[in-house]
Amino acid sequence: MKKLVFILGCFTIFCFGAKEAQAAETIAQTENTVIYDLEQGGLQQFEVENDLGESYTITVEKEPQFLLATSSVSNGTYKITKERALQWKASYKIDVSNNKITRAHTGSATAYTGSFKSLLLKVDSSTQATYYLKRTLLGLESSINLRAKLSGSSIIITY
Repeated sequence: MKKLVFILGCFTIFCFGAKEAQAAETIAQTENTVIYDLEQGGLQQFEVENDLGESYTITVEKEPQFLLATSSVSNGTYKITKERALQWKASYKIDVSNNKITRAHTGSATAYTGSFKSLLLKVDSSTQATYYLKRTLLGLESSINLRAKLSGSSIIITY
C-alpha cells in the first residue's frame, strides 16, 4: 500500500512538473522579436506576425559611414522601421558607440488609415531604446512599441 501511494505521488509530481515546464516554454515563445546581426550589417528585413496573426515588416538598416575612425562593427547609426502594409509606418534611428546606445532620434510615424495620437522616442538605458506610439482607428486606441536592445553582436528588435 505504501509503495502504491509513493508511486502515485511521484507520478503526480512528474505530471505537474511537466505542465509547468511546458507553460514556461510557451511564454518564452510568445515574445515577438527579431535579431539584427551587427557583423552582417547592411539592410536586414523581416516579415513577421504578432500573436493576433497581423503581418508586419521590420527593417533594420545601418546608415553609411564616412569616417574610418567609426568603422567598428557595432559603431554607427541604425534605422529601425516597423510597417503594417497600407495602414501605418513608424521608424527611428539609434546611434551606437562602444556597445551603447548614445542617442535615439529622427522618429517618424505615418498613418495611412486612422491617426497617431501620441509619439514618444526614448533611450530607456544605455543598451535599449523604445519608440512608444498610440494609434487611433475608428475611435479605438492601440499601443505600438518598437524596441531596440543591444546584446553582444546583435540588436534585438521587439515589436
